[in-house]
Amino acid sequence: MDEQSRSRLARKRVLITGGAGGVGSNVARRMAELAARVVIADRPGSPLAQVAATIEASGGAIAAIEADLSTSGGVAAMFDAYDRARDGLDILVACAGVGSGPLMEMDDDGWRYVIESNLASYVACTKGAIERIRASGTDEGMVILVGSISVHIKAVGESVYNAAKGGVASFAETLRKEMMPENIRVTLIEPGAIGTHLQPYSGDELQDFVGEFKMLPADEVAEAIMFAATRSKGVDVVTLRIEPLVQKIY
Repeated sequence: MDEQSRSRLARKRVLITGGAGGVGSNVARRMAELAARVVIADRPGSPLAQVAATIEASGGAIAAIEADLSTSGGVAAMFDAYDRARDGLDILVACAGVGSGPLMEMDDDGWRYVIESNLASYVACTKGAIERIRASGTDEGMVILVGSISVHIKAVGESVYNAAKGGVASFAETLRKEMMPENIRVTLIEPGAIGTHLQPYSGDELQDFVGEFKMLPADEVAEAIMFAATRSKGVDVVTLRIEPLVQKIY
């Protein structure tokens, strides 16, 4: 990454949801290294504090917020805490999410939780972020939403997950057009299978899948997000699809 791109994140106020996960924590570390003022949020019980402590120990400016973003109350609590930690917002990176099973193997609470976590939380967090971007007076506001290539593959067993991520994709493209007059950029990142804890495999199995090019390393997805986040003013990475060489397609 060239110095000009690196300088574009200096002092930027960044909120990352799913910040304790493999992708979110990687993005947080990279942005903090470039002098962004990062806030990470994730659900209670996640390794959020450890991620924040590691970044802080390296000299990064970071704060951490525990919140369940599948509920409106959790989103409101996150933004209340964010407002106490930072005086405005420049960039939202939304990559919180949960996995899913086939519809007929889930109870009503289960599939609703997937929709609330993977779609409704994205809409709610984006709305709160744009309100703060507007109030900040910045002319370089940005929203980066992490979707999934599942909406293109439509793999068996992922009907509920695809419904949520398909909603994110349509939301991102339409919102991008709505935000153009305000110079607020909206980017959709669509990764394939990622070798993180969201997958139903052990750590050793995930390493094997990554080594066999069947899953993406989390840092490669983070690099795609960083590419979008460091484009010059007026340049919008609309959709960026990234997948492992041997991506499962059924």
